[in-house]
Amino acid sequence: MKSKRIMLVMVMLAVLIAGWYFSVKAASGVEVKEKQEELVQKADVLASKELYIRAIPLYEEALRYNTDANVEIEEKLLDAYLAFGQEDLYVSLIEKRIARERASEEEYQAAAQYYLDSSTLEKGMEVLKKGMGKFETGVLEEMYEENRYKCSIRFTSYQEILPTFDNNYMPAFDGEKWGYVNDKGKMVLPFQYDSATRFNRGGYAVVSYEGKYYVITKSGARYGVDETGLTDVYGVTASYVLGQKDGYYSYYNYDFECVAPSHQYEEMTENACGLAAVKKDGKWGIITDSGSGVVDFVLEDVAVNSLGAVYANDVAMVKKNGLWCLIDREGKELSEMRYADAKAPESNGYIAVANEEGLWGFINQQGEVVIDYQYVDARSFSQHLAAVRVGGSWGYISEKNVLVIEQFIEAAEPFHNGIAQVKFADGERLIMLDYVGE
Repeated sequence: MKSKRIMLVMVMLAVLIAGWYFSVKAASGVEVKEKQEELVQKADVLASKELYIRAIPLYEEALRYNTDANVEIEEKLLDAYLAFGQEDLYVSLIEKRIARERASEEEYQAAAQYYLDSSTLEKGMEVLKKGMGKFETGVLEEMYEENRYKCSIRFTSYQEILPTFDNNYMPAFDGEKWGYVNDKGKMVLPFQYDSATRFNRGGYAVVSYEGKYYVITKSGARYGVDETGLTDVYGVTASYVLGQKDGYYSYYNYDFECVAPSHQYEEMTENACGLAAVKKDGKWGIITDSGSGVVDFVLEDVAVNSLGAVYANDVAMVKKNGLWCLIDREGKELSEMRYADAKAPESNGYIAVANEEGLWGFINQQGEVVIDYQYVDARSFSQHLAAVRVGGSWGYISEKNVLVIEQFIEAAEPFHNGIAQVKFADGERLIMLDYVGE
């Protein structure tokens, strides 16, 4: 009886020891690792025989166990996907590894190339930009530069198209009348006007029709009519019409009533960054939206950009004492550098300037030369591209001074929102970037 009791105690003790052993084993992850290793070993054997259809599910099952070996197993699964031709799954796994910051530079390249080959340019460039911040070899950056300027050309039947800040409702001239076209070059308002301005951000523009000026909405509806006899309209600011009467420009409301009789100018530009340039007694000055003076009437000239303004990114190019200089929104000179000629800033990019020999180069927004003087003519950078004249035709260079868009272009405007207006011998066309990066 006593021996039976001892035997029972020993059995119970063995059960307890076994339970403790297996619980410790499970708690320590030993069992998990063993199961994972078993799956991987089987998968490795199948993969070595190129039996990927059977190896892949085993690798995938092994990855359900979260251990330190997962990174290595992912790499084996990537090789299996690639060898078996499952590109979608291959790239999907790379995307997960990118999110977990496990991907190699080669994986970034592979994923980007996959998207580029499948015409998913935006996605491919996004992958490259992520990788450029992690690797310093320059390989991903070079790949990014090679693809970021891909573009297409849309043919139009117009002789002129004016740039706008959003490329919608662009004024266009068909050789006889003005109308409005969208970013695809399709007519959105009929060609019936003798002149047309850009729409402001509030959705108003001024057109002339049968001898009168009208404020119109984007539907083409007339909102105001001039009964005072304006002789010219330069543009429409956020709230006012820039109109000319009796030889002077001033601010008019949408009923063409002069709202600033004391502000009469020989010329004026559109407002940007809350500032505009105005000319009086043969000299230019800078004023705010409210008409307050920022720079007195001492400037010999101002550079006006493709949107009809002098300022962009809070800087402007002005002429003093026969030379051009860069100023900020308070009129303070940003550099001691002076230039024989200059174009207006279009964005926060490099600005086109010329030397005494008439050659054009580029400065940054601190006035420092960043691209040496070498071009026959140039426009300031916008969206990382600048129009330059090489010989008798225009093309576009990158900020690395590489000619990336080369065409037989007779005249070229800066890019805005991925579109630039260009002129060929047979008429106006639109160059459209396939990718618009920051």
